[in-house]
Amino acid sequence: MPKRILTTPPLYVKKHEWSKRLSVYCLIIFFLLNVTGYLYYYDDMSNSLLINPSGMFTKQCDYTDVKIDLDIEYDLRPENVEQIESIEIETTLIESETTTITTESEIDIEEKIEIIDEEINKKYCGKSKCEFLFAYYQPEQETKANMHFRSFVNLAQALGRTMVLTNVGSSRINSCQNFTFGFYYNAKALQDMFPDVKFISQKDFQNWLKERRQKPNTEHAYILPGELDYKMELVKPYPDILKTKNCLNRFDFNLDDNTIFKQFNTGKNFSKDPVKHQQFADFLVNNLKTDVEILLTSHFVFHPLFPNVSSPIPYANHYFDEAAKITNRIKPYVAIHWRMERANISMLNECSEALVKRISQLKDSLGIKNVYIATDYPIGGGKTQSQTFHLLTDEHHNSMKLLNSTFNVNSWVSSNIFSSLRNDETIEKEFLGAGMPGIVDKLVCMDADYFLATPEGCGRARSTYTTMIIDARNVSMQHGERPQLKNIVERWIQYPEAGEN
Repeated sequence: MPKRILTTPPLYVKKHEWSKRLSVYCLIIFFLLNVTGYLYYYDDMSNSLLINPSGMFTKQCDYTDVKIDLDIEYDLRPENVEQIESIEIETTLIESETTTITTESEIDIEEKIEIIDEEINKKYCGKSKCEFLFAYYQPEQETKANMHFRSFVNLAQALGRTMVLTNVGSSRINSCQNFTFGFYYNAKALQDMFPDVKFISQKDFQNWLKERRQKPNTEHAYILPGELDYKMELVKPYPDILKTKNCLNRFDFNLDDNTIFKQFNTGKNFSKDPVKHQQFADFLVNNLKTDVEILLTSHFVFHPLFPNVSSPIPYANHYFDEAAKITNRIKPYVAIHWRMERANISMLNECSEALVKRISQLKDSLGIKNVYIATDYPIGGGKTQSQTFHLLTDEHHNSMKLLNSTFNVNSWVSSNIFSSLRNDETIEKEFLGAGMPGIVDKLVCMDADYFLATPEGCGRARSTYTTMIIDARNVSMQHGERPQLKNIVERWIQYPEAGEN
């Protein structure tokens, strides 16, 4: 009997195929719904993370017919203001146009930064906007630098700017030095000399820059001698040189290729004609009137920028105290300023012999007991006491040996000045040059019973250093402030045509 083959009824097959297809369709629809939902959810979450990371504060912004609620977390403490950024939102309008909206937070933040900076300004310069003059470099040693710095104080006064008291050290005034202005000079006395000028120390100036939220802009002026007439021209900026050579990388202001750099020329022999001198000064002031917050200045001019020069900035009290220790111990005494730089080498022996002879005469005639010498010769060993005195010969050494072998000569070395401070390595470096010793020497010479200065041929006879001593003794003689003074100045070798400045 043939086997019976079992078959599925046609109706059952159709129902089974429909059921399978329906299941597949359902799975596809379910998958698409999940993917679509995920994408919309992810998009909303992304926007939420961009706009509202904390959900702590809601701000509503209007744009035509659309209102958008923004959640913004603010932390407006001063130290965190810089972290706040403006928020931009892209929204699709009914017409499907994509529009960028800048919220009010950007304006609010800028305003708050301005308010904070204004308060910082008031703290340091007493006004909502500070305008500083920073004469960051004086090219000559202390005595001439003293004069140049006063020129820039005059400039600050004419421009209505606060003057930065540049650091000092190694007989220099410039921004790279380690000591504050008050280490050399009496800042209170300077304020009395210029009552209409505000001053700020370099350290406080740097602190102001650090506290500022917005970096101040600068303008640079460099002044040179020469040319037929005075002039000013804009030059290509050189910020990297200033940052490296003059240590301006220590200051947190804007100094870059976008900074305005001006170069001035004084005109030929401008300081010899009072009219031309004043014309240049007026020209300089008029061309430096700017609303920039910091005016950076430097120069290579060996004369005052203004025709009227004030008296030298007085030294800090500790120099007078140290000089008084010496003068009280050795008076009555003759002080000698022998600047050997530029000496005629062949004359040095003659110069030394003439000096010994003159000191002996003064001892006999005036009863002067002691001798004090101020010199650029390296009496402490090592290098000379002047940064411009480089040629040191046997003739120089022999001349000094003759003087020392004849008299018990006092000096800043034998007096061991500032002994209590010299354990500090930074301060000890001051005694390798003419910084602190040069100031003490100057004050001791001003107070001497008798003063002898370098004759022509024996060294540099005409210098601002010597002139400052002479001027101080002249004033004291006229006012009777130092009754012990027996003369103003004498050159120990006399020349018929020689005269004093």
